[in-house]
Amino acid sequence: MRFIHPESFGFTLLIGALAGLPPLSIDMGLPALPLLQASLAANAAEGAMTISLFFAGFGLAQLVLGPLSDRIGRRPVLLAGLSLYTLAGLACALAPDILPLLACRFAQGVGAAGGTVLAFAIIRDVYHGAAARAKLSTISMVFSLAPVIAPTLGGLLLMVGGWRANYAVLTGGGFFLTLCAALFLQETREPGPRPIGFYLPLLRHRRTIGYALVTALNGGGVLAFVTGSPLVLLGSFGLTSMQFGFVFASISIGIMIGAWANAWLARRGVRSIFPLAFGLAAAALAALGICALAALGRLYLATMMPLLLVTTFCRGVVSPNAMHAAMEPVPERAGAASAVIGSLQMLMGSLAGVAVGMLHAALGPGAMGVTMAAFALAALTTWLLVERGR
Repeated sequence: MRFIHPESFGFTLLIGALAGLPPLSIDMGLPALPLLQASLAANAAEGAMTISLFFAGFGLAQLVLGPLSDRIGRRPVLLAGLSLYTLAGLACALAPDILPLLACRFAQGVGAAGGTVLAFAIIRDVYHGAAARAKLSTISMVFSLAPVIAPTLGGLLLMVGGWRANYAVLTGGGFFLTLCAALFLQETREPGPRPIGFYLPLLRHRRTIGYALVTALNGGGVLAFVTGSPLVLLGSFGLTSMQFGFVFASISIGIMIGAWANAWLARRGVRSIFPLAFGLAAAALAALGICALAALGRLYLATMMPLLLVTTFCRGVVSPNAMHAAMEPVPERAGAASAVIGSLQMLMGSLAGVAVGMLHAALGPGAMGVTMAAFALAALTTWLLVERGR
């Protein structure tokens, strides 16, 4: 069997696609929620649960699949997860009622976890130091395509085949990734002593836990925009589904640009502390800017978009560096460390969504800015504490 080389474009594309499963699976369905609710006689809360249950399955499964891959290897866990994702996607496309759909979305989230958590563990297996930072940035550029194209693709599929077409496409994508991983991706977990225990040994690594919190809190600020975007863009600003997809994609491009800039810096030997300091501080300032505009009654689409672009750009800068700093000290537990990072990100994303929803009635579009600012300031504070304690 001929496996693809880690330095090849095919390897980067495949790992990026694995990492991009969650945003693709979530964002494609956002424009279809109203039609899905009408088709299955579901209320708005049940429709929203198709997102939250995917998040729940994705977050919980990582806690098992990450350390399991440290014990038995990456390939078997990865292939099992992708197979479950594909089968669950097919069941979603055929679901006759809202309850079976919700159960299958949870299962689909579990399967997606197998792809994403292992994508980052594989990078830690193969790369080290500045090369790992650069590769993580390149991978970020690839999987950042998912939120760029997903809402627009979801809107087009909605017009062509209804909400079920979204799940049919996800099923086809899952099958293709399963086939590619089985044929071309070799085992990267090197033979050697298998780690004893699950997460308790990680708690001794202050830097790993600290940077896992940094990347999760920073991601929570971005996910406040992702989860709040239907309320703000479709509700408060009155955009159509196609306009929503275009605006969402335009803002998400910032992640790709930030990841590209970070890869460029890493290849030129710039220490990670500099892009981290800039990204975390600029994200906090952008979120506070949105809060200020809301307080002054000047929060419009035109004034908000540049600040959201700064936020997503900073995410592209911060995420690869923070993930590398969290995983670098624990190569023998890369799967478990990746799982901790991913689960914390999903937890912060869930909290961000709840916060935006609860505050929206009182603050309107400003609720998104307040939530983003809270997470961005918490990320910056956590990073300062971690670096101070080195």
